[in-house]
Amino acid sequence: MSSPSSTQSPPTQTPPPIPEYKPVLPEPKPALTPERKPARATPLKRRLGETLTARIIKGILRPPIKVLYYLSTWIKKHKLSSLAIIVLLIASIGVTNYSLTGQSPVEIGNQQHDPFNFPYNGGKGEGNLVKSWLYALRDGDVIHLQLLDQTISQGQAPDPTQLVSQFSQTKTHLKWGETTVIAVHQQADTTIVSFVQVPVSANGPGTTLKGIILWHFVTASINGQDVLLGVDMVSLRGLQS
Repeated sequence: MSSPSSTQSPPTQTPPPIPEYKPVLPEPKPALTPERKPARATPLKRRLGETLTARIIKGILRPPIKVLYYLSTWIKKHKLSSLAIIVLLIASIGVTNYSLTGQSPVEIGNQQHDPFNFPYNGGKGEGNLVKSWLYALRDGDVIHLQLLDQTISQGQAPDPTQLVSQFSQTKTHLKWGETTVIAVHQQADTTIVSFVQVPVSANGPGTTLKGIILWHFVTASINGQDVLLGVDMVSLRGLQS
C-alpha cells in the first residue's frame, strides 16, 4: 500500500462567496387622496333672449320680418313685376282719394284748396288779406296790423297794440292751432263777410286750457285792390280738456 508523497501540496480551500448586500427599502405608503365633496347643481342664469317677454316679442315680430324678407327677395328677382304692382297701387290710392275728397294727389297742397281761398270768383286775394292779418296778430307784428287796418273807417279799427297783448303768441302764453274758415258770404254791395275760428291753448297749473276765438272780417276788392273794411272778435269760448 502506497502512501502519499510527502512533496504533494495539500488541496486548496476556496472561501465561501460573500452574499450580496441588498438594502431593504420601506414599503411605500398609499397616497392619501382628498375626500371629494359632492358637487352641487348650480342653476344656470337664463339669457335675455330666453325670457318669457323676449319669446313673446320674437313670436310677434318674426312673422312680419319673414314676410318682409321674402318680399324683398321676390322684388329683387322680379323687378318689372314689382314696378307694375307699385304703379297700380299708387293709381288705386289716387282713385280712392279722388272718390272720397274730390281732389287728386297732385292737387294736394295746391292754392286752389287753401282754406283762405274764398269760394267765390276772385276771392283769393281777400282770403290772403285775412290770412296776413291773423298771422300778423299771432306773431305780434303791430306795424303790419296798423298797415292792414288803414282802410278801416276811423274809430272802427281795433287797437293793434291791445290785440297783440291779449292774443299773440309772443306776448301771451297762448299757443295757436290751425285756423279754419268756417263761413264766407258775399253781400249785395260786393263786400265779403267771413268768419274764421282759431283754436288756442295755454298751460295752466296741472292742466292745459283750451279755447276757440271766432273772428269776423269784412273785405272788398276796390279798383282791383283788396282792402280790409272791418275786423272784430266775435267770441272767445273755452273748451273742456
